[in-house]
Amino acid sequence: MLEKIKSVIQKFNMLQDGETVCCALSGGADSVALLLALLELSPTLGVKVTAVHINHMLRGAESDRDEAFCRDLCERLNVPLTVFRKDAAAFSHSLGVSVETGAREMRYGIFSQLPADKISTAHNLNDNAETVLFRMARGTGLKGLTGIPPVRGKIIRPLLFCTREEIEAFLGEKGQGFVTDSTNLSDDYSRNRIRHRIMPEMEAVHKAFPSCTAAMTVSLAEDEDFLSKEAARQKNADLRELHPAVGKRVVINLLRAHKLKTNAERVSEVWRTAVGAKNAVKISLDGGYYAVCRKGRVVIVPERSPAERPAETVIIDREGKYPFFGDKTVIITKETDENMNAEDIINKKLTFRYADYDKILNGVILRNRLRSDRIKPAGAAHTRELRKLLQEKLPPEEREISAVIADEKGVVWAEHIGFDDRVKISADTKNFVKIEILKI
Repeated sequence: MLEKIKSVIQKFNMLQDGETVCCALSGGADSVALLLALLELSPTLGVKVTAVHINHMLRGAESDRDEAFCRDLCERLNVPLTVFRKDAAAFSHSLGVSVETGAREMRYGIFSQLPADKISTAHNLNDNAETVLFRMARGTGLKGLTGIPPVRGKIIRPLLFCTREEIEAFLGEKGQGFVTDSTNLSDDYSRNRIRHRIMPEMEAVHKAFPSCTAAMTVSLAEDEDFLSKEAARQKNADLRELHPAVGKRVVINLLRAHKLKTNAERVSEVWRTAVGAKNAVKISLDGGYYAVCRKGRVVIVPERSPAERPAETVIIDREGKYPFFGDKTVIITKETDENMNAEDIINKKLTFRYADYDKILNGVILRNRLRSDRIKPAGAAHTRELRKLLQEKLPPEEREISAVIADEKGVVWAEHIGFDDRVKISADTKNFVKIEILKI
C-alpha cells in the first residue's frame, strides 16, 4: 500500500521537498493508517509530518476517548499534535444546517487556518464511491460525478485510491490499533445507509465497483475540466451559439461571480430564457439581484438601481486590478514615455483608450454611474450627460452597472465611452494610463 500512496502523491504533485504536511487524525483506521504511511514515507519525500485532531464534542465520553487515543499515538510516534475542542452541534445550529454538514464546514474552516503547507485527509477509494452514490441520489451534474478530488487547494488525499481492506491489512501488519466511531455503525446518517446497504449491493453486481468508480471519476474530471475551460473562454459569447453544456456553465460562472445560487433549476431557467427571449426578460434571483436575459445574453443587476447612489465604490490608489459588480474587473495600467509615444497615440486617434496619468487628480474612485455625471469624450466638441451617451449604446440593465472612474473634478473615464477630454494625451505627456474592462 505504501508504494500506491507514494505513486498517488507523485502523480498528483501533492507534496514538495521541505513542506510540512498536517495529517487530519480522527483516531479511526483510515486516518491512523495515513499518519503511519506519511511518517514512513517522509524521509523519501523530504517532508515534515504533524497532526491535528478535532474533538466535535458530539459523543460525550467516546469523543474524549478518541482525543486521548490520538494524543497517546502522537506522543509515542513523536508527532507534533494540535487538538481543537469544538461544539459541532452548536456550530451547525448557528448555520441552520445538519450536524453532518456543519461539522464538515467546521473542520475545513479549522484546516484553512493551520500553519502547514498541506493538510492530508484520509478519504479512501470506498469513500469516493459512496460520495458519488450520495450525489447521484441528490441529482448531481457532471461535476458532482467527479467524486472527491485528490487535491483541492492545500488539501491532499493520498489514500484516495486505497480500499478499506488494504488500509485495515496495512494496520494489521503494523500491529497498530485504532478507535471506532459508534455513529458509523448506525444508519442514522445518509452516508452510513449508503455504506451499509447500497455499497454491498453494488459490489455484489461488480466486485471492483469502488475501483471502477474511481476510474470513472478520473475520466469525468477530465471532461469537466475541458467544459469548464471552454465556458471560461466563451464568457462573452452569444449563448444561442453555444452547446447547452457550455452555455449553462457560462451562466453558472456568471451567477457564482455574484455569489448567487447555482442549482440546476435556476441555471436552466436563466439559460433557457436567455436563448429564447428577444426582448428583455427579468428573473428574480437571491441576494437582491435579478438576471436580465435577452437575445442570448445575460446581465446580472441589482434589484435597486444604483443610478442615484453608488452600490460599488472602490478607492484607486495605484495601478492594478479592481473587481467591480462581480463579473467585471477594471484593469488600470501605467506606462512611461519609454514604452509609449504620445504622437502615435494622437495620430492613431487612440485617446479614448489612453490618457495622461499626471492630469488625474488625487482621490480617484471607481464607482457606478450617477445621474449627475457629465463627460466630454476625448476629442469631442461638447460636454454631455453620461446617461444620455450610454442610452445610445446600451440596454437599460447594462447602463445601471457601467463603471465610472472619477476624481474631485468629476468623471475621468467611463466604461463604453472612454476618457474625459481634460485628461487626454498631449505632446508633453510623460506618463500614460490605460483602463480596460475584463468580464468574467
